[in-house]
Amino acid sequence: MVVRPVDESGDILPVSGTGDLLRGVKADSLLVSDRLNLLSGEWWENVNWGNAIVDMLKETRYTEADRQTLAGYIASYIRETPGVIDVRDTELSLEGRQFRLSCTVETENGVFSVDYRV
Repeated sequence: MVVRPVDESGDILPVSGTGDLLRGVKADSLLVSDRLNLLSGEWWENVNWGNAIVDMLKETRYTEADRQTLAGYIASYIRETPGVIDVRDTELSLEGRQFRLSCTVETENGVFSVDYRV
């Protein structure tokens, strides 16, 4: 997989050649990050695509019993990303009004950590 690089705010950066494109585990990490940040209903071309975690949190008050359900949803959502082999060491927390998930993702190209906040 080859993807264009982005800056800290997620804006696509210009490239002057194919050597500037991201490959391997860096490309995998960016793809997982992009998929997590695309929330359900945000893409006009297909409103059914995207991460539904915000919708899930709107529907019910977060409790300790919901932790496994939410972690399972995010892990399965990440596993649907092309090239992802496994998601492990999933930790979920609610800090104030912020939902946080951290995990380790294994892909065909390597392993990387995810720290996702909504």
